[in-house]
Formats: sequence, C-alpha cells, structure tokens
Amino acid sequence: MRWFETCGPVYPEDNYVVVRRDELSDFVKRIERGRYIVLFAPRQTGKTSFFRNALTTLEDERNTYFPIHLNFEGYVDSDADAFYRSLCKEICKEI
Repeated sequence: MRWFETCGPVYPEDNYVVVRRDELSDFVKRIERGRYIVLFAPRQTGKTSFFRNALTTLEDERNTYFPIHLNFEGYVDSDADAFYRSLCKEICKEI
C-alpha cells in the first residue's frame, strides 16, 4: 500500500508521486546540450526526487552518462586545500 511522504525523497513503489515526464525530458535535453541546471523551488516540492529520477534516466536510457551525485553543503567553511582533497575523495568513491 502506498502513502504520501512528508519528508525526504519519495519512492514511486512506496509513495504517491506526480509523474513529471515533460519536465524530466526537458531536464535531460538541457544536460545533453551541456547546459547548467538549477533546481529552485520551495521546501518539500520534490527537487531531490526529481533530480534522482533524472540521474536514473541518464544512467538507464542514455548509456553515455555516468552521473555522480555530490553534495557541496558540507564544504561551506572549507579552505581550498580541504575542499579539493575531499572533492577528489568523494568523486573516487562514487566511481
């Protein structure tokens, strides 16, 4: 039985989800054109879930991409040395 999720990412197999096919297609096309992407919306509107779905789409349907999810929030107080060391470690871990 599915339910409405009120926090964190949603999972279509567990939660009610609004399918955003047109937006997802547009997002993927922008990536394919080499465009920068900004997801800007209020809290709890599905940004993380949308982004995760886009990465899954790129991995599953477009074999030319190897998406790596990085979170830069933890680097806000880092100096350049610590930032680049940690970034390199995170990229290697994801690969």
